[in-house]
Amino acid sequence: MIFFTSDTHFYHRNIINLSAFRFKGFENRILENFERILTERDIIYHLGDFAWRTRDREGFLKRWQALPCRKVLVKGNHDEATDSVLYDYFHDIVPFYRVLDIRGKRFLLTHYPALDLRKKRRYEDRIGRVRWLFNFYGCDYLIHGHVHRNLQGVHCGCFIYGIKCFNVNVEFTGYRPISLEEVLKRG
Repeated sequence: MIFFTSDTHFYHRNIINLSAFRFKGFENRILENFERILTERDIIYHLGDFAWRTRDREGFLKRWQALPCRKVLVKGNHDEATDSVLYDYFHDIVPFYRVLDIRGKRFLLTHYPALDLRKKRRYEDRIGRVRWLFNFYGCDYLIHGHVHRNLQGVHCGCFIYGIKCFNVNVEFTGYRPISLEEVLKRG
């Protein structure tokens, strides 16, 4: 089975202050859910912002590494500095996007949404590229992360461009991986 996730932000202590929906121990919650759900027959696409640092004092990355599934990273904005060691945790690393054709549908997988409605955000060039890629490849769905839950209720603005999307940031998914079947069901 195919699963998706993003924005695990392992060892990113300040993420608790940046998102009202993070809490102390969120890494354990993520890993407990993943350990319970994923099997050796599964593939998980992690759509960026995997870890803030790779010094693994609490063993979170070792637990991630031990997950029995195949792991693919589509890099996010916080994955650039740790590129040299990311292959210790992933079977494949994709720099910006991947297109999947499954069951007659085409999916664009990337860290970034087609539009980020939050003010004063960087990465406009990457977000514009997502729109271009979505249209160029004739995609049916955009699966992304990057946009965090917030008290203002501001989410992505993909709908403004008529793009069906699914944000797989763990804050939106109950800190668990989301299956392709669930994406299609909700889509």
